[in-house]
Amino acid sequence: MPTYRVLVRGKFDRPAGAVREKLLANASDDDLSGLAFGEPGTLTYSRHLGGFTFRVLVEVPAGGDAQRRAHEEAELRAMELLDREGYPYRDLTVGSTCLDDVRTAR
Repeated sequence: MPTYRVLVRGKFDRPAGAVREKLLANASDDDLSGLAFGEPGTLTYSRHLGGFTFRVLVEVPAGGDAQRRAHEEAELRAMELLDREGYPYRDLTVGSTCLDDVRTAR
């Protein structure tokens, strides 16, 4: 089963009031731990609350449409997280790298 490192990018859709305060309270411009990819996914954004990135590892069954399925799964996970937290969003885009295709220099 191939594993994909997926980035879901989007924009916050004018968060206001308590939602804006919650986002600002959780924002960190100097924490690099959010750059990691993991199974549950990691949401990162800056204090200006423009765009965000959701980083996640997705494992899908092999096949011709594996990348499409990885994109759909990652986008669904991102939307579930954003909806659960009450964060308004728009303009989602998805990009990925199949870790099986990554070569390391020795």
